[in-house]
Amino acid sequence: MRIRKVQEIYKGSEVGLKLIRAKLGKKEIKKEVVLHKNSVGILPLVGKDKVVLVKQYRFPVKKELWEIPAGALEKNENPMRAAKRELKEETGLEAKKLLKIAEFYKSPGYNSEYMYLFKASQFKKGKQRLDYDELINRVKVFSLKEALKMIKNKKIVDAKTILAILLYLKECK
Repeated sequence: MRIRKVQEIYKGSEVGLKLIRAKLGKKEIKKEVVLHKNSVGILPLVGKDKVVLVKQYRFPVKKELWEIPAGALEKNENPMRAAKRELKEETGLEAKKLLKIAEFYKSPGYNSEYMYLFKASQFKKGKQRLDYDELINRVKVFSLKEALKMIKNKKIVDAKTILAILLYLKECK
C-alpha cells in the first residue's frame, strides 16, 4: 500500500478525523480514520471473586452502561500511572497492586486507539473525583458469577469490560 494524500478533516480535544487516499495494488482507496488518544481499562478485584463496576452514561449509544473504570491517557502519561489515576477518579479506590493483563487496538478498522488493560487489587478507599464530562451514577461490587450472567443477559455490553472479565476468569481456571 502507498499513501497518496492525508487530509485533516477535524481536530478536537478528544478525537481527530483524517481522510487517507492510498493506492492498494491497482485500486485507489479512501479511508476515514478516527485518531483517538490511547486508553486504559482497569478490572478492580475485591478478593478473588468480586469486581467493581461503574454505571456510566455514554453519549454515542445514548444510555448508561455497566463498565470497568477506564479513560484516556494524558499527554506523555505512562499507562500504569493513567490506570491508577482513572481508578481513583471514577471509583475513589487506590490500588496497592496493579498488573497489566492485556493490550490491544480497540477497533483498528477505522480507529487508532490502543488500550492497556490492568487488574487492580488491595484497595485503600478515597474520594471519587470525576472529570467534568463524566456521568457515573453508580459504583457497585458484583460477584464474578453475577458479572458473567450480566454478560450473557446483555446487561454488560461494553467490549473492554467483557474482555477483562473473561480474561480474568480464564486465568483463574
